[in-house]
Amino acid sequence: MQKDRDSSFDAFRGFTIIAVVAAHAVIPGSYWCDYWDFRYLFYRQLFNFPVPVFLFISGYWLSKKPIKSLGDYKAFLTRRLSRILIPYLFWSFILLGYAAIKTHDINVYRIIRELLTGGACIPYFFIIMIVQLYIMTPVLQYINRKSYGLMLVLTFNVISLLALYLSRLYHVIWHLPASLPFYSWIIFYEIGLLIGSRDNKIFVPKSMRFFILPAILVFLLLSELEGMIILSKYDNLNFAISSTKYSSILYSVCIIIGFLFVRERLRYWPKFLVTMGNCSFGIYLIHVPVLNRIINVVQKTNIIYSFQPLYQFTAVLIIVVLITISICFVLISITRKLLPKSFCSKVLGF
Repeated sequence: MQKDRDSSFDAFRGFTIIAVVAAHAVIPGSYWCDYWDFRYLFYRQLFNFPVPVFLFISGYWLSKKPIKSLGDYKAFLTRRLSRILIPYLFWSFILLGYAAIKTHDINVYRIIRELLTGGACIPYFFIIMIVQLYIMTPVLQYINRKSYGLMLVLTFNVISLLALYLSRLYHVIWHLPASLPFYSWIIFYEIGLLIGSRDNKIFVPKSMRFFILPAILVFLLLSELEGMIILSKYDNLNFAISSTKYSSILYSVCIIIGFLFVRERLRYWPKFLVTMGNCSFGIYLIHVPVLNRIINVVQKTNIIYSFQPLYQFTAVLIIVVLITISICFVLISITRKLLPKSFCSKVLGF
């Protein structure tokens, strides 16, 4: 944990990790028809900001650690990569091993491929993607010192997203796994680096308070419309719900601006969110297996789960998310008390 972190970012992490769990709480299955795809599409657009937010937060705090020499770079990579890759490999091997035993299919090539692309668990692509950004951090810090730095990265990001559109919609080029094209998200990491390095000089004007919430709602609506067009015209649900759409990118930018505005004016942050923020990496690593078990229990109550509108848009879904978060928190808390602190943080990611 960084000594200079503040409760505002912990609360933002907590809010965001809850959104991650909520996004994964509804996954379309074989029983879904096109009508339900549109319901799922509507739901997922709400939670398309976690990856950009976590990249922004990472960039913000890493801006406090300037890399001025090759020795600094080696120490930076050793510290940062070991902090995320060891827990990533630990949990990935457990999940892949469990899947291999359950299916009686031990495919070494598949296991290696899943480890290299974050395929052991739905959200693990983030680890592979942010590793690429860590490696590029000295270059990005250098670019930030130039007057044209942000515009250069923004232009690169916009063009790379255009290539992603062509890849997914028209199959013009080979589409890489979600973990590999770091360039789809680079602008958020760069914004974090920029704002973190100039924290005392950047403020969100008070006059913007009347525009932030409307902007969030407008770009959320645009992302819904863009997703509907992609789904109806190209029959591509994965891209329709993706947070790499232009509209979703702008929606995430507005979420971050909203946080910065509130951060400047709010002195005390909800303790619940701060606590969740302190456990966010651990929750990120283990929430999917926990969530799947809870959903399996809900599925057994066939009347609720088979009628998807009841599951998606009522208190049932909220309860599923809260139970998942609570179980993860309890597991992390108990583990921290029973096992050595260094093992929990370095190996388990707790």
